[in-house]
Amino acid sequence: MMGGDQSSSTLDSKTDVLIIGAGPSGLMAAYWMARYGVNARIIDKRSTKVFTGHADGLRMRTLELFDSMGIQHRVMQEGYSAVEANFWAPDENGLLTRQKSTTPQPSSRSPFHHMLLSQGRIERFIIDSISQHSDIKVERGVIAESLEFDEKLLGCRDEYPITVCLRTPSNDDTSNGIGANGGGANGSTSVMNELEHSAMFADDSKESERQYQREVKTERIKAKYIIGCDGAHSWTRKQLEIPFEGSSTDHIWGVIDIIPITNFPDIRRVCVVTNTFGTILVIPRERNLVRLYVPVQVIDTATEGRFDRSTVTPDLIKARVQEILSSYTFDYSICEWWTAYQVGQRMAPTFAKGDRMFLAGDAVHTHSPKMGLGMNVSMQDAFNIGWKVALVVTGAANPSILATYDTERHRLAAMLLDFDRHWSVHFESDRVAEVNAKKAETMVKIAEDFAEFSDGFKAFYSASELVWRTSLEGSSAAPNLIPGERFIAAKLRNQADGTPQWTTRIFESDGRFRLVIMAGDVRDEMQKQRVAFLSHYLSGQNNSKFSFLKRYTPVARFESAIDIVTIHSAPWGKAEFFDFPEVLRPFDPRTGWDYSKIWTDDLCMWDLECDGKGYEQWGVDRSRGVMVIVRPDQYIGWVGELEEVYEMTRYLDGVLVKRSNYLIVEDFETLTD
Repeated sequence: MMGGDQSSSTLDSKTDVLIIGAGPSGLMAAYWMARYGVNARIIDKRSTKVFTGHADGLRMRTLELFDSMGIQHRVMQEGYSAVEANFWAPDENGLLTRQKSTTPQPSSRSPFHHMLLSQGRIERFIIDSISQHSDIKVERGVIAESLEFDEKLLGCRDEYPITVCLRTPSNDDTSNGIGANGGGANGSTSVMNELEHSAMFADDSKESERQYQREVKTERIKAKYIIGCDGAHSWTRKQLEIPFEGSSTDHIWGVIDIIPITNFPDIRRVCVVTNTFGTILVIPRERNLVRLYVPVQVIDTATEGRFDRSTVTPDLIKARVQEILSSYTFDYSICEWWTAYQVGQRMAPTFAKGDRMFLAGDAVHTHSPKMGLGMNVSMQDAFNIGWKVALVVTGAANPSILATYDTERHRLAAMLLDFDRHWSVHFESDRVAEVNAKKAETMVKIAEDFAEFSDGFKAFYSASELVWRTSLEGSSAAPNLIPGERFIAAKLRNQADGTPQWTTRIFESDGRFRLVIMAGDVRDEMQKQRVAFLSHYLSGQNNSKFSFLKRYTPVARFESAIDIVTIHSAPWGKAEFFDFPEVLRPFDPRTGWDYSKIWTDDLCMWDLECDGKGYEQWGVDRSRGVMVIVRPDQYIGWVGELEEVYEMTRYLDGVLVKRSNYLIVEDFETLTD
């Protein structure tokens, strides 16, 4: 182990993208750098990854994104499904009773239900995915100390206008929190009883025992772009002089992960329990754990300053829980993790400084920890900015798309805080007993009112070069497929082998835009001709120099920035893979035909989720079909008829960079029957 008195001269280096903060949001941004092959670095001042505690709620949209990343099966294997939420309050005799139950009923179909799993495991899955696609490693125990940018160079894409000075101290230096595993989202402070290694998963247990041999050094790193994902007290945000605005009232919460010993009947169900002593939130978790959120105090930071969180102890939290669950017994022997949060509703007025420096997650919005949304929205922020920065860095996309990050995500952060304002008031410790009888109905109503947003089924992305929408509704050809919203998931059958698969997995987050051709009923001769004419255009009209797939600068390891997926509506047994034009079923001399590109929306008798009703969900005519451009993040960019190839091409021309040697036929605007 290197001592603290060792030092070296300042090193100079360059990177295209520097990510500060290696929590879930920072790792999501790094995922895109890995997929696109970007020269990137990700640093974190903590000496290790998170192992216990911190965030744990996973919403449906986040799980869909995990599926597109190929890691959702690990969440399903280890996580806990939240299938019901109950609300408890005293009855007329003062005894706690179950007042109301609710089961999530999504208005748009999703393959997944709410899941609960420790943040540490989520970090592990994303880190493993990054390692599969690149040699990017989290550089731990690294402290950023200064940030400067040269405004004269900001407009030069090949220049490195950002300079960040980094310091890597010795292993035993715990200043600046680098030796601690605490410090959660929204500015929490943690004092942990670390889980015994025997109870950890093998991959985390091995890492927790690792002794990192850090080279003590200082470094001056120049970057083209920077993404700050460094939490509620974001160093990056402060360096960029972006204010953090919002309520001066902070709520103090005790949070504890325990294995409970209790006769409370809903201890393995998500529930809100309220009486005259206060209100708690019960969250069942993996490995028989249960998390309890317990309000402790409300303070006015303008007059009282920051609360001394050291006054919150596990015994204090347990006593509060025992009071609120007074109709039942409650105790525990095993406490894995606990913390005290001091959080308020705050948001930055902008998530970017120019088009080179960006902030994501808790660095730009904070709220109370009891909605199960913080980690989800933060990861989705980074998922949004990550692919955009990576595409621009690689020269495959126009830099103008970077401005859409703030317009798309800022609005959702405002909705997040609005939801929290409506929700968190019902957990305040001074709520009077008279509201208890109606509290359950009120909270269910709030959850239902915000469900489209909180589950991620509505993104509310406005019109831009990435979102072509002429109205608030979708195209008349596909009214339910709205540009700026997620592609509604459906389970389809592969044309080659009949195997069912969800679109969330078919549309892999590999960096490409996806042209989804809903080919309609290909048994009809006229419809077959429409598909043939479209394929003729895509393949280059018998001249490969005009191939649509060669129009744009390639991305990552792919020869094209566009991936074509065909979904027809004929019964599986009434169409054949080789009936489709070759451009829709590409061939490689070494690996043969790509059988993963043609699917049918047909019933599968041995998989009830594959019900053959995708076209109906999308609002698409099963005879005529439609075309859809799906962005790399699985949101819809454009929708049109099969003949509207010129309009589709105009959309992509506004986003992607054309190859310099591509031969363009500008007068080929439409195809006709």
